[in-house]
Amino acid sequence: MSELGRRFSRVPFRIDDHIRALATGLKYLGRPRITLMYPEETMEIPKGYRGYFYLVDKKCVGCSLCAMICPAGAIKMIQVEEKKKRPWVHWGYCVFCNFCIDVCPTEALVATPVHDWAFYTLEEHRFDVQKFQEPPKPAFEKAKKVKPVLDEKVGIKYEHS
Repeated sequence: MSELGRRFSRVPFRIDDHIRALATGLKYLGRPRITLMYPEETMEIPKGYRGYFYLVDKKCVGCSLCAMICPAGAIKMIQVEEKKKRPWVHWGYCVFCNFCIDVCPTEALVATPVHDWAFYTLEEHRFDVQKFQEPPKPAFEKAKKVKPVLDEKVGIKYEHS
């Protein structure tokens, strides 16, 4: 018998686990869904939400404080002109802690409530310094805004605003 066959022969087949899983699924079959119908509906973003941020180039002095304080190492300083350095963000690493925004002495990094940027290709997701200087646009501007409300019987419900 092969190693894989021996391994599976030792695992007991538990039909009661499968029945319990199916019963749980059937119990929730008739209840309304908790799922948000994204992208047709998006949640209202609360004030102070930490979304994407962008650089105001005229204010940046190239001090590198944002890159030094970044806990995820998402910000790197890159050379843009002979003596000028500017921050560049790897969004895949960013944890949106906003330490960089807080530490910036000239307020060159500006926070936005945008949290869902959409890209068709991986190349579009890679930002150069010029693209980082533009405020991000919401992925779905025409989406209905909904507010999550806790209902003790149903769980989370979404109310249209």
